Amino acid sequence: MTQPSIKKIIFFILYLLFTALGFSQQQKINSLKLFLENHLELDTIRLNALNNLSYNYYAINPDKGIETATEAIELAKKLSQSSKLATSYAYKGHNYSANGQDSLALTMYDKAITIHNKINNQKAIARLIYNKGLVYFNQSDYRQANDNNSKAYKVFEKEKDSLLMAKMLNSIGINNMYLSDYPEALSNYLKATKIYESLNLTNDLQYASIISNTGLLYARLEQLELALEYQQKALSHFKRIDYQEGVANALTNIGRVYNDLDDSKKAITFYEQAYKIMKENENKRGMASALTNIGIAYITLLDYKKALPYFKRTKKVYEELKNSNNLAIVHKNLGLCYENIPSINSLNKAENNYELALEYAKKAKSLNLQFDALESIAQINSKIGNYKKAYKTKTLSVVLKDSFNSVEKKEEIARLEVKHIYDKEKTTLKADFEKKQAIANTKIKQQRFIKNTAIAGGGILIVSAFIGYILYKRKRDALEEKKVADFNTKVAETELKALRSQMNPHFIFNSLSSISDYMAKHDIDTANDYLIKFSKLTRSILENSEKKWISLEEDLELTELYIQIESLRLKNKLSYKIVIDENIDIENTLIPPLILQPFIENSIWHGISPKDTKGHILIAFKQENEILFCSVEDDGVGRKNTQSSKIENTSMGVKITKSRLDIINQLKKTKGSFEMFDKSQGLRVELKLPLELRF
Repeated sequence: MTQPSIKKIIFFILYLLFTALGFSQQQKINSLKLFLENHLELDTIRLNALNNLSYNYYAINPDKGIETATEAIELAKKLSQSSKLATSYAYKGHNYSANGQDSLALTMYDKAITIHNKINNQKAIARLIYNKGLVYFNQSDYRQANDNNSKAYKVFEKEKDSLLMAKMLNSIGINNMYLSDYPEALSNYLKATKIYESLNLTNDLQYASIISNTGLLYARLEQLELALEYQQKALSHFKRIDYQEGVANALTNIGRVYNDLDDSKKAITFYEQAYKIMKENENKRGMASALTNIGIAYITLLDYKKALPYFKRTKKVYEELKNSNNLAIVHKNLGLCYENIPSINSLNKAENNYELALEYAKKAKSLNLQFDALESIAQINSKIGNYKKAYKTKTLSVVLKDSFNSVEKKEEIARLEVKHIYDKEKTTLKADFEKKQAIANTKIKQQRFIKNTAIAGGGILIVSAFIGYILYKRKRDALEEKKVADFNTKVAETELKALRSQMNPHFIFNSLSSISDYMAKHDIDTANDYLIKFSKLTRSILENSEKKWISLEEDLELTELYIQIESLRLKNKLSYKIVIDENIDIENTLIPPLILQPFIENSIWHGISPKDTKGHILIAFKQENEILFCSVEDDGVGRKNTQSSKIENTSMGVKITKSRLDIINQLKKTKGSFEMFDKSQGLRVELKLPLELRF
């Protein structure tokens, strides 16, 4: 092989290793696309990559996301991967929802739910019910949305999943807000915020969303300075985590606050920034929201002619999305434009749009939008001269306003009650403290003489005891520090040894030599496949080198990659099978990275490699109580026929794994272990690990 070819290989390996280090969504998409272009094998690795790509597309390019999810569904069916098929359906539903195709989104979610029902995965079903709630929310069916959210919340509460409980509380709060139930909305936002803060997850996307929603609520309560503060805080969070849709929504919300503060020109600059981001991400709902708000800002500036085209444009989008709430807003503003642009039949056009606004407001069950529409109908009928209808609609608006005001009064009462409870508790605590303080002062005066005498008589004894205690404490602390330092050193050394065993120089050298050999033989396809697998494996090992635990799903992908690479080196002399119990959730179950790799390596090179015939490896996982049982079994030559030098290498891998288990046992207070059993043909290794779950 020529020198330039070697450089090209090394460069390609380094490129693949470092593409994963980017954090933006677009970088993830580019990295996944590059991987799929080179990994054409129809296996679970490609299926996982397709699902990940589909998920990352839904906030940026839903059309591409639908296309990718369709390919993932076909591959999942071909591989008979029911769990991953459900994931593919769910992600296709996300993309349909982002694209405004709500009925298709609901169909996809129902298909995923059917699969999870068969395997009784209640948590996954609850997540999908929540996603259906989001679709109903987009259709302005807030009561139906909350029914779904409440069902999902009960499941997550039963599972004691605080994070997903908080997510549901946030969604329930949003629906409460649109239903004008402000006290209940605020209560749910505060509960959700408390959960995230107690878990120290204030950098999470959902936490930023809750902050933004709380700002929206304060805007509705006309506490504009507080609303602006919350939206600016939310914007900062969204920018830090590079969530562009969140950035655009926060900019829109800030614009609304400035519009309410009578600074409409400044509001328009924020709306235009939001529109630009939504357009780049091809988000129809977001684009329509920004355009609607720009139109409202021009109405505030009394420029009705300039405002009119914005509402005509967004009306079509909201009709397509079946969003009653926003259609009520658009028709109300269209009526306002026609009412103030003198032309033939302009007042009739205004009345027609106000009537439509009322119809859509009723569909959305929004009290404040119904009130606005009735007020506008009364006003336009007064102008036309239809005083009877003007009186009738005005009367209805007054009744509705009283109802609406009662909601606001409830909110005020809720705040007063909270303040009252706080003041009451504060007063009680203060009185209790003062009482205890008085008793303590009395006792101090009574015992002062006795204490002074005791101190004088026993001073020397106390000083001696104190000095003895200090010396003992120093010695004890020194021993404790030494134990901690020794343990940390052991952890660091074990992690380094584990990484070295995974990134074995012989393995790297042999792999690169094999690649070079394939290229020298002009077998470019095999060399390219080998190179992609090798570079992905080494990149993943480096990425996981700082992680104590990774998901079983990720670990299985790495394990399959490793076996496939070694199989290529052995000219496909070995086959393998991975068996996983149905009750194991591989996405939620955690395992130390590549903990089984030394045993698999031993099976390949010390068991199967010396055989004259093809060998097989069986890797199995099962869960009992709080223990994860893992096993590696081969039909190789066995330990009795292994050379002494190979036994020494085996012993080194075993020692590293034993050290890793000792550390896990010490940290988790468990009894993880492994045993080796000689078979008539081959070897079986059984490993017991403490069950560790992500949620």
